[in-house]
Amino acid sequence: MHESTLKELMPKGIDYIDKMMVNRFQAIPIDKDDEKIVNVMDDPFIPPYETICGVYCIYRRSILDVLRGHIMSFESYEFKTAFTADKLIEEQHVEDVLDFATFVVIASTDKDVISHYFIGGDCEKLNSILNVCSGYPKGTNKKTFSHAIQRFKKDITIVENMGYLENIVHEKA
Repeated sequence: MHESTLKELMPKGIDYIDKMMVNRFQAIPIDKDDEKIVNVMDDPFIPPYETICGVYCIYRRSILDVLRGHIMSFESYEFKTAFTADKLIEEQHVEDVLDFATFVVIASTDKDVISHYFIGGDCEKLNSILNVCSGYPKGTNKKTFSHAIQRFKKDITIVENMGYLENIVHEKA
């Protein structure tokens, strides 16, 4: 992706992130005050309570396998086969999957676009997706800005290799 195109990547709206989590990642939305996740919400790295716009539980093994890098892409035959074999749960059964599920907390300082997030679980590729959704880095400190740009470019490559970058660029959840 060309540098000028990278700079055009703006932070995605909370509405887009919600649709991506629910529709693409089959995540179960959970109320941030739900007693079933009180231990997760006590993590010191969780964004400030008042900025939290969504809490999600990603539990489908096939999706977690893509987000953890065990399956290369959402478009692969391996993913499609695993996806059809997944067992589904409902919100009231979230406690049954807490041991292996990944929790995602989306936050926004303006309640409009994503400003920060928390991932409870091992999902490096999800981190890359959410970093790309956070938009082109901005900063004034040259050293940290340079590092942020390099990380952003790496995340773009990871998301592109997953076959998911076009979904983000064109906001198709």
